[in-house]
Amino acid sequence: MTTTYVNPARSRLRLGTHHFAYLRAVAEGVDVGASAERYLGITHGNQARAAHQRTVDAVRAVARRSQMADWRLVGLFVSLRSSIALPSLEEFAAERGLEDFSEAEVAEAYAEAFPADPRARRRERLRERQRALLLSLERLAAEPASADDPIDAWLEPALAARLQALGLETMGDLRLRIDQGGRWWQPMPGFGTLKARRLRAFVLDLLPVSRLPALPFSAAVTALDVATTTSGGDLELAKSDDAAAMRAWVRARAGSAATARLYEREARRWLLWLRIERGGLRLGQVTANDCRDYMAFLEHLPPAWVSRQHAAPGAPGWAPFRGQLTMASRQQALVILAGCYRWLQDAQLIGANPWTLVNLRRGDDPGKKVLDTRALPESLMAAITEFVRRQPPSPSQARMSFILGFLESTGLRSTELLMAKLGDLSKHPEGWVMQVHGKGAKNRWVALPPQAIHALEAYLNARGHGPMPGSSEALPLLASSRDPSLPIGYQALYESVRRWLGRAVEACARDDEEKARYGAASTHWLRHTFGTKAVASGVPLDVVQAQMGHASINTTMSYSRAPVTRRLSELSKVFDSGLTS
Repeated sequence: MTTTYVNPARSRLRLGTHHFAYLRAVAEGVDVGASAERYLGITHGNQARAAHQRTVDAVRAVARRSQMADWRLVGLFVSLRSSIALPSLEEFAAERGLEDFSEAEVAEAYAEAFPADPRARRRERLRERQRALLLSLERLAAEPASADDPIDAWLEPALAARLQALGLETMGDLRLRIDQGGRWWQPMPGFGTLKARRLRAFVLDLLPVSRLPALPFSAAVTALDVATTTSGGDLELAKSDDAAAMRAWVRARAGSAATARLYEREARRWLLWLRIERGGLRLGQVTANDCRDYMAFLEHLPPAWVSRQHAAPGAPGWAPFRGQLTMASRQQALVILAGCYRWLQDAQLIGANPWTLVNLRRGDDPGKKVLDTRALPESLMAAITEFVRRQPPSPSQARMSFILGFLESTGLRSTELLMAKLGDLSKHPEGWVMQVHGKGAKNRWVALPPQAIHALEAYLNARGHGPMPGSSEALPLLASSRDPSLPIGYQALYESVRRWLGRAVEACARDDEEKARYGAASTHWLRHTFGTKAVASGVPLDVVQAQMGHASINTTMSYSRAPVTRRLSELSKVFDSGLTS
Protein backbone atom coordinates (compact mmCIF):
# COMPACT_ATOMS: atom_id res chain seq x y z
CA MET A 1 0.00 0.00 0.00
CA THR A 2 1.39 3.36 -1.02
CA THR A 3 0.64 6.58 0.78
CA THR A 4 0.72 10.09 -0.57
CA TYR A 5 2.23 12.86 1.46
CA VAL A 6 -0.26 15.56 2.37
CA ASN A 7 0.86 18.77 4.01
CA PRO A 8 -1.39 19.25 7.03
CA ALA A 9 -0.96 23.01 6.88
CA ARG A 10 -2.09 23.69 3.32
CA SER A 11 -0.90 27.14 2.33
CA ARG A 12 -2.91 29.66 0.42
CA LEU A 13 -2.21 30.27 -3.24
CA ARG A 14 0.35 33.01 -3.68
CA LEU A 15 -0.43 35.33 -6.58
CA GLY A 16 2.38 36.32 -8.90
CA THR A 17 2.45 38.45 -12.02
CA HIS A 18 2.13 35.27 -14.08
CA HIS A 19 -1.35 34.64 -12.62
CA PHE A 20 -2.56 38.02 -13.83
CA ALA A 21 -0.90 37.51 -17.21
CA TYR A 22 -2.85 34.26 -17.41
CA LEU A 23 -6.17 35.96 -16.57
CA ARG A 24 -5.54 38.71 -19.14
CA ALA A 25 -4.84 36.09 -21.81
CA VAL A 26 -8.07 34.26 -20.98
CA ALA A 27 -9.95 37.56 -20.98
CA GLU A 28 -8.64 38.29 -24.48
CA GLY A 29 -10.07 35.00 -25.71
CA VAL A 30 -7.01 32.74 -25.54
CA ASP A 31 -7.85 29.12 -24.80
CA VAL A 32 -7.61 28.14 -21.12
CA GLY A 33 -5.34 25.17 -21.84
CA ALA A 34 -2.92 27.21 -23.95
CA SER A 35 -2.86 30.02 -21.39
CA ALA A 36 -2.24 27.59 -18.52
CA GLU A 37 0.68 26.00 -20.38
CA ARG A 38 2.19 29.38 -21.21
CA TYR A 39 1.81 31.14 -17.87
CA LEU A 40 1.15 28.48 -15.21
CA GLY A 41 3.41 25.67 -16.44
CA ILE A 42 0.46 23.25 -16.72
CA THR A 43 -0.16 20.94 -19.67
CA HIS A 44 -2.84 18.49 -18.55
CA GLY A 45 -6.37 19.56 -19.47
CA ASN A 46 -8.02 18.63 -16.19
CA GLN A 47 -5.24 20.30 -14.22
CA ALA A 48 -5.60 23.41 -16.39
CA ARG A 49 -9.30 23.71 -15.60
CA ALA A 50 -8.69 23.18 -11.89
CA ALA A 51 -5.86 25.73 -11.90
CA HIS A 52 -8.10 28.22 -13.72
CA GLN A 53 -10.79 27.98 -11.08
CA ARG A 54 -8.23 28.15 -8.26
CA THR A 55 -6.68 31.28 -9.76
CA VAL A 56 -10.05 32.97 -10.36
CA ASP A 57 -11.19 32.20 -6.80
CA ALA A 58 -7.97 33.57 -5.29
CA VAL A 59 -8.08 36.82 -7.31
CA ARG A 60 -11.80 37.31 -6.69
CA ALA A 61 -11.16 36.90 -2.96
CA VAL A 62 -8.61 39.71 -3.12
CA ALA A 63 -11.08 41.92 -5.00
CA ARG A 64 -13.86 41.25 -2.47
CA ARG A 65 -11.56 41.96 0.49
CA SER A 66 -10.62 45.23 -1.21
CA GLN A 67 -14.35 46.00 -1.68
CA MET A 68 -14.07 46.26 -5.47
CA ALA A 69 -17.54 46.34 -6.96
CA ASP A 70 -16.45 44.70 -10.22
CA TRP A 71 -14.98 41.56 -8.58
CA ARG A 72 -17.31 39.32 -10.61
CA LEU A 73 -15.51 40.41 -13.81
CA VAL A 74 -12.45 38.33 -12.76
CA GLY A 75 -12.43 35.24 -14.93
CA LEU A 76 -15.45 36.35 -16.93
CA PHE A 77 -15.10 35.65 -20.65
CA VAL A 78 -16.31 38.63 -22.64
CA SER A 79 -16.70 37.87 -26.34
CA LEU A 80 -16.42 40.80 -28.74
CA ARG A 81 -17.44 38.79 -31.77
CA SER A 82 -20.89 39.33 -33.32
CA SER A 83 -23.10 36.33 -33.85
CA ILE A 84 -23.61 37.53 -37.44
CA ALA A 85 -20.77 36.93 -39.85
CA LEU A 86 -19.95 40.25 -41.49
CA PRO A 87 -18.05 40.63 -44.77
CA SER A 88 -14.73 42.35 -44.90
CA LEU A 89 -14.44 45.87 -46.29
CA GLU A 90 -12.93 44.48 -49.52
CA GLU A 91 -15.68 41.88 -49.88
CA PHE A 92 -18.32 44.55 -49.29
CA ALA A 93 -16.86 46.84 -51.96
CA ALA A 94 -16.69 44.03 -54.51
CA GLU A 95 -20.25 42.88 -53.77
CA ARG A 96 -21.71 46.38 -54.01
CA GLY A 97 -19.63 47.44 -57.02
CA LEU A 98 -17.82 50.18 -55.10
CA GLU A 99 -14.30 49.50 -56.45
CA ASP A 100 -14.08 53.02 -57.89
CA PHE A 101 -15.09 54.65 -54.60
CA SER A 102 -12.54 56.11 -52.22
CA GLU A 103 -11.68 54.20 -49.05
CA ALA A 104 -13.54 56.75 -46.94
CA GLU A 105 -16.66 56.46 -49.12
CA VAL A 106 -16.58 52.66 -48.92
CA ALA A 107 -16.20 52.84 -45.12
CA GLU A 108 -19.15 55.24 -44.89
CA ALA A 109 -21.32 52.94 -47.00
CA TYR A 110 -20.25 49.95 -44.90
CA ALA A 111 -21.25 51.75 -41.69
CA GLU A 112 -24.67 52.53 -43.14
CA ALA A 113 -25.16 48.92 -44.22
CA PHE A 114 -23.95 47.45 -40.97
CA PRO A 115 -24.53 49.87 -38.15
CA ALA A 116 -22.59 49.29 -34.97
CA ASP A 117 -24.19 46.83 -32.55
CA PRO A 118 -24.90 48.60 -29.27
CA ARG A 119 -24.26 45.32 -27.49
CA ALA A 120 -20.75 45.19 -29.00
CA ARG A 121 -20.01 48.64 -27.61
CA ARG A 122 -21.23 47.49 -24.21
CA ARG A 123 -19.02 44.37 -24.41
CA GLU A 124 -16.01 46.50 -25.32
CA ARG A 125 -16.65 48.78 -22.33
CA LEU A 126 -16.99 45.67 -20.15
CA ARG A 127 -13.67 44.36 -21.49
CA GLU A 128 -12.01 47.71 -20.66
CA ARG A 129 -13.36 47.53 -17.10
CA GLN A 130 -12.03 43.98 -16.85
CA ARG A 131 -8.55 45.06 -18.01
CA ALA A 132 -8.49 47.96 -15.54
CA LEU A 133 -9.64 45.68 -12.69
CA LEU A 134 -6.93 43.08 -13.38
CA LEU A 135 -4.28 45.79 -13.57
CA SER A 136 -5.36 47.25 -10.23
CA LEU A 137 -5.47 43.83 -8.59
CA GLU A 138 -2.01 42.97 -9.93
CA ARG A 139 -0.54 46.14 -8.40
CA LEU A 140 -2.32 45.30 -5.16
CA ALA A 141 -1.78 41.54 -4.77
CA ALA A 142 1.05 40.27 -7.01
CA GLU A 143 4.14 39.25 -5.06
CA PRO A 144 7.47 37.75 -6.12
CA ALA A 145 8.16 34.12 -5.34
CA SER A 146 10.59 33.41 -2.54
CA ALA A 147 12.86 30.44 -1.99
CA ASP A 148 11.20 29.96 1.41
CA ASP A 149 7.67 29.73 -0.02
CA PRO A 150 6.05 26.28 0.28
CA ILE A 151 5.70 24.44 -3.02
CA ASP A 152 1.91 24.24 -2.82
CA ALA A 153 1.75 28.05 -2.73
CA TRP A 154 2.80 28.23 -6.38
CA LEU A 155 2.08 24.84 -7.95
CA GLU A 156 -1.20 23.03 -8.42
CA PRO A 157 -2.02 20.72 -5.49
CA ALA A 158 -1.56 17.32 -7.17
CA LEU A 159 1.90 18.19 -8.47
CA ALA A 160 2.86 19.87 -5.20
CA ALA A 161 1.92 16.73 -3.25
CA ARG A 162 4.10 14.54 -5.53
CA LEU A 163 7.05 16.88 -5.12
CA GLN A 164 6.57 17.02 -1.36
CA ALA A 165 6.68 13.22 -1.31
CA LEU A 166 10.24 13.54 -2.69
CA GLY A 167 11.17 15.70 0.29
CA LEU A 168 10.87 19.01 -1.57
CA GLU A 169 9.04 21.35 0.79
CA THR A 170 9.93 24.82 -0.50
CA MET A 171 10.41 26.47 -3.87
CA GLY A 172 14.09 26.85 -2.98
CA ASP A 173 14.32 23.07 -2.47
CA LEU A 174 12.78 22.52 -5.88
CA ARG A 175 14.99 25.08 -7.61
CA LEU A 176 18.12 23.56 -6.04
CA ARG A 177 17.10 20.03 -7.07
CA ILE A 178 16.47 21.22 -10.65
CA ASP A 179 19.80 23.09 -10.73
CA GLN A 180 21.65 19.97 -9.59
CA GLY A 181 20.64 18.29 -12.84
CA GLY A 182 20.24 14.62 -13.53
CA ARG A 183 16.91 12.83 -13.95
CA TRP A 184 15.64 14.00 -10.59
CA TRP A 185 11.97 13.50 -11.56
CA GLN A 186 12.27 9.75 -12.17
CA PRO A 187 10.70 8.69 -8.81
CA MET A 188 7.41 10.29 -9.99
CA PRO A 189 5.51 7.82 -12.24
CA GLY A 190 4.04 9.36 -15.36
CA PHE A 191 6.26 12.44 -15.08
CA GLY A 192 8.57 12.30 -18.07
CA THR A 193 11.25 14.42 -19.67
CA LEU A 194 8.83 16.79 -21.40
CA LYS A 195 6.90 17.60 -18.23
CA ALA A 196 10.18 18.02 -16.34
CA ARG A 197 11.46 20.43 -18.98
CA ARG A 198 8.29 22.54 -18.78
CA LEU A 199 8.33 22.57 -14.99
CA ARG A 200 11.98 23.61 -15.05
CA ALA A 201 11.24 26.54 -17.39
CA PHE A 202 8.34 27.62 -15.18
CA VAL A 203 10.33 27.43 -11.93
CA LEU A 204 13.38 29.21 -13.37
CA ASP A 205 11.15 32.02 -14.61
CA LEU A 206 9.27 32.19 -11.31
CA LEU A 207 12.35 32.02 -9.11
CA PRO A 208 15.37 33.46 -10.97
CA VAL A 209 18.87 33.40 -9.54
CA SER A 210 18.52 36.95 -8.27
CA ARG A 211 15.85 35.76 -5.79
CA LEU A 212 17.79 32.78 -4.50
CA PRO A 213 19.74 32.90 -1.26
CA ALA A 214 23.47 32.45 -1.52
CA LEU A 215 24.24 28.84 -2.32
CA PRO A 216 26.35 26.89 0.19
CA PHE A 217 29.55 27.27 -1.78
CA SER A 218 29.10 30.55 -3.68
CA ALA A 219 30.80 32.95 -1.29
CA ALA A 220 33.43 30.43 -0.27
CA VAL A 221 34.40 29.72 -3.86
CA THR A 222 34.79 33.42 -4.57
CA ALA A 223 37.01 33.86 -1.54
CA LEU A 224 39.02 30.68 -2.04
CA ASP A 225 39.52 30.63 -5.80
CA VAL A 226 42.71 28.75 -6.59
CA ALA A 227 42.75 29.09 -10.38
CA THR A 228 46.26 29.74 -11.67
CA THR A 229 45.46 31.12 -15.08
CA THR A 230 45.72 34.74 -13.98
CA SER A 231 47.39 34.49 -10.59
CA GLY A 232 51.04 33.95 -9.85
CA GLY A 233 52.82 32.22 -7.04
CA ASP A 234 53.80 35.08 -4.72
CA LEU A 235 55.26 33.39 -1.62
CA GLU A 236 55.06 36.55 0.47
CA LEU A 237 51.31 36.74 -0.10
CA ALA A 238 51.05 32.99 0.46
CA LYS A 239 52.21 33.38 4.07
CA SER A 240 48.98 35.14 4.98
CA ASP A 241 46.58 33.90 2.28
CA ASP A 242 45.75 30.17 2.03
CA ALA A 243 44.37 30.48 -1.49
CA ALA A 244 47.58 32.21 -2.56
CA ALA A 245 49.58 29.40 -0.94
CA MET A 246 47.64 26.86 -2.98
CA ARG A 247 48.20 28.89 -6.15
CA ALA A 248 51.91 28.93 -5.45
CA TRP A 249 51.93 25.15 -4.96
CA VAL A 250 50.04 24.46 -8.19
CA ARG A 251 52.28 26.82 -10.12
CA ALA A 252 55.41 25.19 -8.72
CA ARG A 253 54.46 21.53 -8.95
CA ALA A 254 51.98 21.08 -11.83
CA GLY A 255 53.92 20.00 -14.89
CA SER A 256 51.03 20.32 -17.35
CA ALA A 257 47.69 22.05 -17.77
CA ALA A 258 45.86 18.79 -17.04
CA THR A 259 47.80 18.28 -13.81
CA ALA A 260 47.18 21.90 -12.83
CA ARG A 261 43.42 21.40 -13.23
CA LEU A 262 43.59 18.26 -11.10
CA TYR A 263 45.56 20.01 -8.35
CA GLU A 264 43.27 23.03 -8.44
CA ARG A 265 40.21 20.80 -8.04
CA GLU A 266 41.58 19.04 -4.96
CA ALA A 267 42.85 22.30 -3.48
CA ARG A 268 39.45 23.92 -3.91
CA ARG A 269 37.69 20.97 -2.28
CA TRP A 270 40.11 21.01 0.66
CA LEU A 271 39.85 24.75 1.21
CA LEU A 272 36.06 24.63 1.01
CA TRP A 273 35.97 21.82 3.55
CA LEU A 274 38.19 23.78 5.92
CA ARG A 275 36.02 26.86 5.45
CA ILE A 276 32.59 25.21 5.77
CA GLU A 277 33.14 22.11 7.92
CA ARG A 278 35.96 23.47 10.10
CA GLY A 279 34.87 27.07 10.51
CA GLY A 280 37.64 28.62 8.44
CA LEU A 281 40.59 26.59 9.75
CA ARG A 282 43.91 27.76 8.28
CA LEU A 283 46.25 25.43 6.37
CA GLY A 284 48.86 25.64 9.13
CA GLN A 285 46.31 24.86 11.86
CA VAL A 286 45.26 21.48 10.48
CA THR A 287 45.87 18.49 12.77
CA ALA A 288 46.08 14.76 12.09
CA ASN A 289 42.52 14.43 13.42
CA ASP A 290 41.32 16.92 10.79
CA CYS A 291 43.04 14.84 8.12
CA ARG A 292 41.35 11.65 9.32
CA ASP A 293 37.98 13.42 9.44
CA TYR A 294 38.46 14.55 5.85
CA MET A 295 39.24 10.98 4.83
CA ALA A 296 35.97 9.87 6.43
CA PHE A 297 34.18 12.77 4.72
CA LEU A 298 35.42 11.62 1.28
CA GLU A 299 34.14 8.10 1.93
CA HIS A 300 30.54 9.29 2.41
CA LEU A 301 29.96 12.68 0.80
CA PRO A 302 26.92 14.63 2.07
CA PRO A 303 24.27 15.17 -0.65
CA ALA A 304 24.74 18.94 -0.50
CA TRP A 305 28.35 18.52 -1.65
CA VAL A 306 27.38 16.53 -4.74
CA SER A 307 26.16 17.93 -8.04
CA ARG A 308 25.42 16.22 -11.31
CA GLN A 309 25.21 19.42 -13.32
CA HIS A 310 28.08 20.91 -15.26
CA ALA A 311 28.15 24.40 -13.81
CA ALA A 312 30.98 26.81 -13.14
CA PRO A 313 32.22 26.99 -9.54
CA GLY A 314 29.87 29.13 -7.49
CA ALA A 315 27.10 29.08 -10.14
CA PRO A 316 23.61 27.71 -9.39
CA GLY A 317 23.66 23.95 -9.13
CA TRP A 318 27.40 23.71 -8.59
CA ALA A 319 28.90 21.59 -5.85
CA PRO A 320 32.53 20.48 -5.42
CA PHE A 321 31.89 16.80 -6.27
CA ARG A 322 30.16 15.08 -9.21
CA GLY A 323 29.24 12.00 -7.21
CA GLN A 324 30.45 9.62 -4.55
CA LEU A 325 34.16 8.88 -4.98
CA THR A 326 35.66 5.52 -5.80
CA MET A 327 38.48 4.11 -3.72
CA ALA A 328 40.95 5.11 -6.43
CA SER A 329 39.61 8.68 -6.55
CA ARG A 330 39.81 9.03 -2.75
CA GLN A 331 43.34 7.67 -2.77
CA GLN A 332 44.34 10.10 -5.48
CA ALA A 333 42.90 13.05 -3.55
CA LEU A 334 44.79 12.11 -0.39
CA VAL A 335 48.09 11.58 -2.20
CA ILE A 336 47.74 15.00 -3.84
CA LEU A 337 47.00 16.72 -0.53
CA ALA A 338 49.87 14.95 1.22
CA GLY A 339 52.21 16.10 -1.56
CA CYS A 340 50.81 19.61 -1.29
CA TYR A 341 51.57 19.76 2.44
CA ARG A 342 55.11 18.47 1.87
CA TRP A 343 55.69 21.35 -0.52
CA LEU A 344 54.06 23.87 1.83
CA GLN A 345 56.38 22.69 4.60
CA ASP A 346 59.45 22.81 2.34
CA ALA A 347 58.45 26.33 1.29
CA GLN A 348 58.19 27.27 5.00
CA LEU A 349 54.54 28.28 4.60
CA ILE A 350 53.46 25.89 7.38
CA GLY A 351 55.31 24.57 10.41
CA ALA A 352 54.36 20.88 10.38
CA ASN A 353 52.81 18.40 7.96
CA PRO A 354 49.92 16.58 9.70
CA TRP A 355 49.51 14.12 6.81
CA THR A 356 52.72 12.35 7.84
CA LEU A 357 50.86 11.14 10.96
CA VAL A 358 47.99 9.61 8.95
CA ASN A 359 47.72 6.25 7.22
CA LEU A 360 46.64 7.27 3.73
CA ARG A 361 45.69 3.73 2.70
CA ARG A 362 42.21 3.27 3.96
CA GLY A 363 39.27 1.25 2.81
CA ASP A 364 39.24 -1.51 0.22
CA ASP A 365 42.47 -3.01 -1.03
CA PRO A 366 43.12 -1.31 -4.40
CA GLY A 367 44.89 -4.48 -5.49
CA LYS A 368 41.49 -6.10 -6.06
CA LYS A 369 41.16 -4.13 -9.29
CA VAL A 370 44.41 -5.36 -10.80
CA LEU A 371 42.59 -7.66 -13.23
CA ASP A 372 40.44 -4.85 -14.55
CA THR A 373 42.96 -3.02 -16.71
CA ARG A 374 40.28 -1.42 -18.88
CA ALA A 375 41.81 -3.11 -21.89
CA LEU A 376 39.80 -4.25 -24.91
CA PRO A 377 40.01 -8.00 -25.58
CA GLU A 378 41.99 -8.86 -28.71
CA SER A 379 38.94 -10.29 -30.51
CA LEU A 380 36.85 -7.22 -29.71
CA MET A 381 39.66 -4.88 -30.77
CA ALA A 382 39.79 -6.68 -34.14
CA ALA A 383 35.99 -6.40 -34.52
CA ILE A 384 36.07 -2.67 -33.68
CA THR A 385 38.85 -2.06 -36.21
CA GLU A 386 36.90 -3.93 -38.89
CA PHE A 387 33.71 -1.96 -38.06
CA VAL A 388 35.51 1.37 -38.50
CA ARG A 389 37.16 0.17 -41.72
CA ARG A 390 33.76 -0.70 -43.25
CA GLN A 391 32.24 2.74 -42.63
CA PRO A 392 31.89 5.24 -45.51
CA PRO A 393 35.09 7.23 -46.06
CA SER A 394 35.18 10.55 -44.23
CA PRO A 395 37.74 12.67 -42.34
CA SER A 396 36.35 11.33 -39.04
CA GLN A 397 36.51 7.71 -40.23
CA ALA A 398 40.10 8.11 -41.44
CA ARG A 399 41.12 9.70 -38.15
CA MET A 400 39.50 6.94 -36.08
CA SER A 401 41.22 4.23 -38.14
CA PHE A 402 44.54 5.93 -37.46
CA ILE A 403 43.86 6.29 -33.74
CA LEU A 404 43.01 2.61 -33.37
CA GLY A 405 46.06 1.35 -35.25
CA PHE A 406 48.50 3.88 -33.81
CA LEU A 407 47.55 3.84 -30.13
CA GLU A 408 47.12 0.08 -29.95
CA SER A 409 50.67 -0.39 -31.24
CA THR A 410 52.44 2.45 -29.38
CA GLY A 411 50.68 2.85 -26.01
CA LEU A 412 50.78 6.66 -26.12
CA ARG A 413 48.75 8.77 -23.76
CA SER A 414 46.04 10.96 -25.32
CA THR A 415 47.91 14.16 -24.49
CA GLU A 416 51.10 12.76 -26.01
CA LEU A 417 49.34 11.99 -29.26
CA LEU A 418 47.67 15.42 -29.32
CA MET A 419 51.03 17.22 -29.00
CA ALA A 420 52.85 15.03 -31.54
CA LYS A 421 54.02 16.48 -34.86
CA LEU A 422 55.61 14.84 -37.87
CA GLY A 423 58.87 16.54 -36.96
CA ASP A 424 59.01 14.37 -33.82
CA LEU A 425 59.46 11.26 -35.98
CA SER A 426 62.81 10.06 -37.22
CA LYS A 427 63.96 6.99 -39.12
CA HIS A 428 66.94 4.98 -37.95
CA PRO A 429 68.53 1.81 -39.32
CA GLU A 430 66.50 -0.15 -36.80
CA GLY A 431 63.23 1.54 -37.79
CA TRP A 432 61.02 4.51 -36.94
CA VAL A 433 61.00 6.22 -33.53
CA MET A 434 59.24 9.28 -32.14
CA GLN A 435 60.28 11.71 -29.44
CA VAL A 436 57.48 12.21 -26.92
CA HIS A 437 57.06 14.94 -24.34
CA GLY A 438 55.34 12.92 -21.67
CA LYS A 439 53.98 13.03 -18.14
CA GLY A 440 56.04 14.93 -15.61
CA ALA A 441 57.69 17.01 -18.37
CA LYS A 442 59.85 13.99 -19.24
CA ASN A 443 61.00 13.28 -22.78
CA ARG A 444 61.38 9.74 -24.10
CA TRP A 445 61.80 7.85 -27.34
CA VAL A 446 58.87 5.70 -28.44
CA ALA A 447 59.33 2.90 -30.94
CA LEU A 448 56.91 2.88 -33.89
CA PRO A 449 56.27 -0.67 -35.08
CA PRO A 450 55.07 -1.35 -38.65
CA GLN A 451 51.39 -1.24 -37.60
CA ALA A 452 51.82 2.34 -36.36
CA ILE A 453 53.68 3.45 -39.50
CA HIS A 454 51.10 1.89 -41.83
CA ALA A 455 48.27 3.57 -39.89
CA LEU A 456 50.02 6.95 -40.07
CA GLU A 457 50.80 6.70 -43.78
CA ALA A 458 47.19 5.80 -44.60
CA TYR A 459 45.97 8.71 -42.48
CA LEU A 460 48.33 11.19 -44.11
CA ASN A 461 47.22 10.00 -47.54
CA ALA A 462 43.54 10.50 -46.55
CA ARG A 463 44.42 14.07 -45.47
CA GLY A 464 45.98 14.79 -48.86
CA HIS A 465 49.62 14.76 -47.76
CA GLY A 466 52.50 12.94 -49.36
CA PRO A 467 54.90 10.44 -47.80
CA MET A 468 56.31 11.27 -44.39
CA PRO A 469 59.77 12.43 -45.42
CA GLY A 470 58.20 15.02 -47.69
CA SER A 471 55.55 16.29 -45.31
CA SER A 472 55.78 19.38 -43.15
CA GLU A 473 57.51 18.84 -39.82
CA ALA A 474 54.99 21.15 -38.11
CA LEU A 475 52.05 19.05 -39.29
CA PRO A 476 50.13 17.57 -36.34
CA LEU A 477 49.80 13.80 -36.28
CA LEU A 478 46.17 14.10 -35.25
CA ALA A 479 44.19 16.64 -37.25
CA SER A 480 40.83 18.35 -37.07
CA SER A 481 38.15 16.88 -39.36
CA ARG A 482 37.33 20.38 -40.62
CA ASP A 483 40.90 21.45 -41.36
CA PRO A 484 43.51 18.67 -41.81
CA SER A 485 46.31 21.16 -41.15
CA LEU A 486 45.08 22.05 -37.65
CA PRO A 487 45.34 19.94 -34.47
CA ILE A 488 42.37 18.59 -32.55
CA GLY A 489 41.57 19.45 -28.92
CA TYR A 490 41.43 16.97 -26.04
CA GLN A 491 37.66 17.16 -25.52
CA ALA A 492 36.96 16.71 -29.23
CA LEU A 493 39.26 13.67 -29.29
CA TYR A 494 37.66 12.18 -26.18
CA GLU A 495 34.09 12.62 -27.40
CA SER A 496 34.87 11.42 -30.94
CA VAL A 497 36.58 8.22 -29.75
CA ARG A 498 33.82 7.52 -27.19
CA ARG A 499 31.22 7.91 -29.93
CA TRP A 500 33.04 5.63 -32.39
CA LEU A 501 33.83 2.93 -29.82
CA GLY A 502 30.25 2.97 -28.50
CA ARG A 503 28.85 2.47 -32.02
CA ALA A 504 31.35 -0.26 -32.81
CA VAL A 505 30.77 -2.21 -29.60
CA GLU A 506 27.00 -2.00 -30.05
CA ALA A 507 27.37 -3.47 -33.55
CA CYS A 508 29.51 -6.39 -32.31
CA ALA A 509 28.10 -9.79 -31.38
CA ARG A 510 28.50 -9.43 -27.60
CA ASP A 511 26.17 -10.01 -24.69
CA ASP A 512 24.49 -7.09 -22.93
CA GLU A 513 26.91 -7.12 -19.99
CA GLU A 514 29.95 -6.86 -22.28
CA LYS A 515 28.30 -4.15 -24.37
CA ALA A 516 27.54 -2.15 -21.24
CA ARG A 517 31.14 -2.45 -20.06
CA TYR A 518 33.06 -1.96 -23.29
CA GLY A 519 30.56 0.54 -24.72
CA ALA A 520 31.93 3.09 -22.23
CA ALA A 521 35.50 2.69 -23.48
CA SER A 522 37.50 5.84 -24.18
CA THR A 523 40.85 6.81 -25.69
CA HIS A 524 42.76 5.74 -22.57
CA TRP A 525 41.48 2.18 -23.01
CA LEU A 526 43.62 1.90 -26.13
CA ARG A 527 46.74 2.60 -24.07
CA HIS A 528 45.70 -0.13 -21.63
CA THR A 529 45.02 -2.43 -24.57
CA PHE A 530 48.61 -1.93 -25.76
CA GLY A 531 50.07 -2.64 -22.33
CA THR A 532 47.98 -5.76 -21.75
CA LYS A 533 48.61 -7.17 -25.24
CA ALA A 534 52.36 -6.45 -25.11
CA VAL A 535 52.85 -8.11 -21.71
CA ALA A 536 50.63 -11.07 -22.61
CA SER A 537 52.65 -11.59 -25.81
CA GLY A 538 55.88 -11.87 -23.88
CA VAL A 539 57.35 -8.43 -24.48
CA PRO A 540 59.85 -7.84 -21.65
CA LEU A 541 58.47 -5.67 -18.88
CA ASP A 542 61.35 -3.18 -19.09
CA VAL A 543 60.59 -2.66 -22.81
CA VAL A 544 56.90 -2.05 -22.07
CA GLN A 545 57.85 0.25 -19.19
CA ALA A 546 60.12 2.38 -21.40
CA GLN A 547 57.56 2.49 -24.22
CA MET A 548 54.72 3.61 -21.95
CA GLY A 549 56.82 6.00 -19.89
CA HIS A 550 56.14 4.39 -16.50
CA ALA A 551 58.27 5.69 -13.66
CA SER A 552 57.96 2.39 -11.81
CA ILE A 553 58.06 -1.19 -13.07
CA ASN A 554 55.24 -1.92 -10.62
CA THR A 555 52.90 0.15 -12.77
CA THR A 556 53.85 -1.90 -15.80
CA MET A 557 53.33 -5.13 -13.90
CA SER A 558 49.68 -4.20 -13.34
CA TYR A 559 49.14 -5.12 -17.00
CA SER A 560 50.44 -8.64 -16.44
CA ARG A 561 47.85 -11.36 -16.02
CA ALA A 562 50.52 -14.06 -16.07
CA PRO A 563 50.38 -14.89 -12.32
CA VAL A 564 46.61 -15.36 -12.48
CA THR A 565 46.84 -17.30 -15.74
CA ARG A 566 49.46 -19.66 -14.26
CA ARG A 567 47.43 -20.11 -11.07
CA LEU A 568 44.28 -21.00 -13.00
CA SER A 569 46.23 -23.39 -15.24
CA GLU A 570 47.85 -25.27 -12.36
CA LEU A 571 44.67 -25.50 -10.27
CA SER A 572 42.62 -26.67 -13.24
CA LYS A 573 44.85 -29.72 -13.54
CA VAL A 574 43.63 -30.85 -10.13
CA PHE A 575 40.11 -29.45 -10.01
CA ASP A 576 38.80 -30.08 -13.51
CA SER A 577 36.31 -32.89 -12.92
CA GLY A 578 33.44 -30.77 -11.76
CA LEU A 579 31.22 -31.50 -8.79
CA THR A 580 31.13 -35.04 -7.49
CA SER A 581 28.40 -36.66 -5.49
